[in-house]
Amino acid sequence: MSDNGICYRSKQFKLACLNNGLKHIRTKPYTPKTNGKAERFIQYSLPEWAYGRAYHTSDQRKTELPRCTLWQRA
Repeated sequence: MSDNGICYRSKQFKLACLNNGLKHIRTKPYTPKTNGKAERFIQYSLPEWAYGRAYHTSDQRKTELPRCTLWQRA
């Protein structure tokens, strides 16, 4: 889930979602409550997954993503 920022409307982002089996959901304009939920999820994911431990490469971080328990709570 994301807002309608230009980076989330790009062909590259759409292709990345398709390649990873993700369905991209956009928040409705002018709905701060919904957008706040997306922002809060990002705040949770950074320390618990992305920076929760040291990774030597981005590929290692990407490999760990499906095992992250954060997705089970969402």
